Amino acid sequence: MVATTQLKHFQKSGARLYIKQNFLNSPDFPFEDEEILKMEIVDGKLVLSKPEWWEMLDWDEMPQVWKTLPEEIKEQVRAADLAPRSDKS
Repeated sequence: MVATTQLKHFQKSGARLYIKQNFLNSPDFPFEDEEILKMEIVDGKLVLSKPEWWEMLDWDEMPQVWKTLPEEIKEQVRAADLAPRSDKS
């Protein structure tokens, strides 16, 4: 399915994209109402996806929790460049 839309900038609050209802109703549309989405620019394209739980946290604000994470999760956070500043020293 393909659709076009328009980006609308707002001075103080950011911007919005309008997504047509028939596009939202498509069984291929992967997101639910009010779901949290991750936005990335990859090769000049806007990519929307579902974030991992650890991508939604500010690890600088939770140093004690960071210390308790399994190394596998820490590596994923580091690879996404989201590790706390204390870990990057």
